[in-house]
Amino acid sequence: LCASMPLAELPAERIFGEIEKLLLRSRRPSLGLALLKAWGMLPVVAPELLPLEETPQDSGWHPEGDVWTHTLQVVDAAAALRDELGDDRPRQLALMLGALCHDLGKPSTTRFENGRIRSLGHEEAGLPPTRSLLGRWNVQTLLGYDVREQVLGLVAHHLKPGQLYDERDRAGDGAIRRLARKVEPDLLYRVAKADCLGRR
Repeated sequence: LCASMPLAELPAERIFGEIEKLLLRSRRPSLGLALLKAWGMLPVVAPELLPLEETPQDSGWHPEGDVWTHTLQVVDAAAALRDELGDDRPRQLALMLGALCHDLGKPSTTRFENGRIRSLGHEEAGLPPTRSLLGRWNVQTLLGYDVREQVLGLVAHHLKPGQLYDERDRAGDGAIRRLARKVEPDLLYRVAKADCLGRR
């Protein structure tokens, strides 16, 4: 199909149909994402991902290197947690898209300060590029489940589980309940866990 029609002219639904298969069926979605990049298809399919490779990270926290490398590892770690959600395709998709988009705010927030690379506020900064990518792929609801809003919640709050753990002696049940109203805890837990595992 791509040989007879330029990739940019394919409908968003067709392109995302292939991305969805990659995210939901592959044990290592990173391989497909890396091929999209190697074949020069990311500028058309997902230009929001392009700046990740040029964005460094603090080696103390991220020995794996740049944000692109980290994102590929996080997506693979999320794929290992995906099947725990059973046959719930909408939530599986939200998990995988949350993992893919979780650090899209780092390119615009990464600074070298006091001898360290920092990306303060990257969760909130990740919302505009995530909206852009989800809009490009026409991701909205699936089987009555608002995948788009859940992914945005995962991006905006992916650091919260670690912060709540660090503040566990001071954080009450109210903080957890407020967070649970913004994003599904079982999905947030998995994105946060994949984020931690994606640092090899």
